[in-house]
Amino acid sequence: MENDSDLADPRHASAALEALEADRASIAARVTSPGWYLTGISALVAVFIAGPALGGDRSGLFAMLALGPIVLAAVRDRRRRVRPPKVGGVAWGWVLLLLAVVLLLLSVSFGLVAGGLAPWVAIPALAAGGATFAVGRRIDAQVRRQVARVR
Repeated sequence: MENDSDLADPRHASAALEALEADRASIAARVTSPGWYLTGISALVAVFIAGPALGGDRSGLFAMLALGPIVLAAVRDRRRRVRPPKVGGVAWGWVLLLLAVVLLLLSVSFGLVAGGLAPWVAIPALAAGGATFAVGRRIDAQVRRQVARVR
């Protein structure tokens, strides 16, 4: 680290700290997942939950569900240009809770189709999409807090 005589002056040091704070705020804004990404992932989860209502051949659905998140993540990372810090244990807890909710709603979806109530599959599909969006926003908020906390 170099010694900079300009930073010894309180006015210059204060200006440098303000510039650092502005950079930190800019990075925190960039680290957040864009709305289109969370909406796309949520829609893919909702389609996955509605899958049992589509009938026998779902190979096209599974191809879309396999490639969709990869494409969305690649576009998101390219546009973001900032790699967020690793999420902590709390975020992984939210992901595990979301996984449990999605699997529960998938089993409800299968039950509705087996009971001849296929149109009602829309309800667990929308619930899964909403849960995915909510958990994504919560994890984004945690990442923003982590970036803002860096000193």
